[in-house]
Amino acid sequence: MTLPNTVRALRILLYVLMAIVGLAVVGIALQYYQGSVLTQVLRLLPALASVVQVFYLRPGRGILRITLTVTLSVYTVAACYGMLTGSPGAIIGMALGAAMLVLLHQRSAREWFAGTTSTQLEY
Repeated sequence: MTLPNTVRALRILLYVLMAIVGLAVVGIALQYYQGSVLTQVLRLLPALASVVQVFYLRPGRGILRITLTVTLSVYTVAACYGMLTGSPGAIIGMALGAAMLVLLHQRSAREWFAGTTSTQLEY
């Protein structure tokens, strides 16, 4: 399967987000963050929902592009809120979310998710 460069970059950034989510889960488990555990887990859910979708990236799954857009938008807004409340790592989350949203809406990525590219191989 030949991936367009935008989809390959999106996949790499989703793996980076997966590593960040893993670190956040460890931080929550060790009670590193202030506030209630429920609040921390709820703030992590949009990122977790985005990360899970990396395993379902296949050509022709247009609904996946829509769900990724929604979850990444919510994640970016939550990172923006975190930055406003003084969270030091929130700027990384904002930049990562914005970069993934831009990649997701590039022409080659839209065509790949729609299944209309001529360079993809059938399974």
